[in-house]
Amino acid sequence: MLSKKVRLKALLFMCFILLSGCGTIEKTLIFQKNTFPEEQEPLKTEEQELQTEERGVLQDIEKNLEFITLNITKLSNENAKTFDQLTAKINKLETTVVELQIALASKEEIGIKIVNQNNAKNQLAREDFQAAFELLKEGDYEAARNSFVTFTELYQESEFIDDAKYWLAETYYAQRLFAYALEEFESIQIQFPDSGKIPETILKSGFCHFELGNFEQAKRILNLVMNQYPNTSVARLAVQKLKTINSNEK
Repeated sequence: MLSKKVRLKALLFMCFILLSGCGTIEKTLIFQKNTFPEEQEPLKTEEQELQTEERGVLQDIEKNLEFITLNITKLSNENAKTFDQLTAKINKLETTVVELQIALASKEEIGIKIVNQNNAKNQLAREDFQAAFELLKEGDYEAARNSFVTFTELYQESEFIDDAKYWLAETYYAQRLFAYALEEFESIQIQFPDSGKIPETILKSGFCHFELGNFEQAKRILNLVMNQYPNTSVARLAVQKLKTINSNEK
């Protein structure tokens, strides 16, 4: 009989096989949220269609994750070494699922904020934010982090300040620096309680606690997400993570 750890790794392997197709959409979907008004107007219909497609992809991924979780007890003999080699790829896939949900939520929020950016300083702030975000899209996390830090220092009154703080936290999370990411996610909840990023920051705080081995705290936070934001993508992702934690503890 395999250990719980090996069965969990088998779950992750199956997740990788089922979701490997998601890798090709990662670059195009994760961070495609920051287009300006002059670019948005001619493409409004196309963007609406793209968002519908993205939501469909996200729902398919969530269904696959639920199926795999429910069938964890049926998994059997697999090579442990192979599972270890695939763990990093599975972690990346899971992050892609969360980032896809965040990118979808962010598009509307950024569009609303851009309407209010109408003076010279706000225009400059928007340009600097976009520049930092481009670095993030390219996977240059160190440079993106430095740019977001500079942004938060220069534009503390900008309507993009909470977005900048959020993506700053994501640069840490993307590099698996979970303690630093957790600190940033929690600071957003304190400094910007009305931000549209709050559901995602709470979810990612729970994910960080899980990665840091703080399972009880992770469960408490994920249950909060599930109860406070029912019938949302963040709630469904919280449910899946809770199932993973509970299976690991059995």
